[in-house]
Amino acid sequence: MNRFLSKIALAFGAAGVLAAGGTQAQTVAKYAYGATEDHPQGVAARKFAELVKAKTGGRITVNTYGSGKLGSDPSLQSQVQGGTLEFMTGPTSNFVGLIKGFALFDLPYLVTNYREADALLDGPQGQALLARLDSVGLVGLGYQENGFRSVTNSKHPINKLEDLAGLKIRVIQNPVFIDTFKALGANPLPLPYTELYGALESRAVDAQENPVGLIDSGKFYEVQKYLSLTGHVYSPFIVVGSKKWFDKLSEADRTAVRQAATEASKFMRELERKEETRLMAALKAKGLQINELPPAELARLRTAVKPVVDKYVAELGVDMGKLQESLK
Repeated sequence: MNRFLSKIALAFGAAGVLAAGGTQAQTVAKYAYGATEDHPQGVAARKFAELVKAKTGGRITVNTYGSGKLGSDPSLQSQVQGGTLEFMTGPTSNFVGLIKGFALFDLPYLVTNYREADALLDGPQGQALLARLDSVGLVGLGYQENGFRSVTNSKHPINKLEDLAGLKIRVIQNPVFIDTFKALGANPLPLPYTELYGALESRAVDAQENPVGLIDSGKFYEVQKYLSLTGHVYSPFIVVGSKKWFDKLSEADRTAVRQAATEASKFMRELERKEETRLMAALKAKGLQINELPPAELARLRTAVKPVVDKYVAELGVDMGKLQESLK
């Protein structure tokens, strides 16, 4: 009996040490994303892991998993909501089904330069959307750079609006993208990013649209011939955490994780923007024929998609006047 009581006393003593904060158990978290490990998305994930470890004094270790190893973006999103995955990075477009307001980022030609992009992401609209993720079991931790999206295809250069007519183009599984490319005369087919290369290779689709970073890291130059700089949407990534996991952390560790995400996201945006010029040259060297659209043709594209913008602005209840003023 004395041994039994001694064991109980030791157990209570250990619990007391933990409660007092003298010793804290280490936590291992998983962070998944769809891009390749050498893409800035992967570099930023590892940066985040380093920052979390440093800021928590080693209490939290983050292991990163790229190239869709743990599933497609929609699957990762479900895993984070369910608490079986702690962190993920994915396109904001995939979160529209949870928070309709994220469709704002998908409106064609809403943002025309990086200064406006930062004003949108870091301003009231972007930050309010991050906060709303709490209601669906997620913690919005920050925005990263995906970039201005352009079209690649295996048929011909896109020099004018009519060149998009009938193209079978893979788009994100998102209604704004589907409506946008229907308005441009193309045939949009929603597919997960992890299935895109195979669909292009088999010619199940003719075309796809992504920023140049993903076009390069996804090796789409192997199965596409033309890159046309339509710049039709500025597309951010979003970093989210599992609320179930996050709520179990101490206040100090929650603060550390948020700070790490903010720093890693800023780092990633800067890295992606520096890479753009180099990537354009690299894609050209790898065989992609790159063309810019004349300003008059870009204006025609904007006119063609205006009904799509008007439709979703009305649905989202966005005051476009105030929004455009905030981007100046």
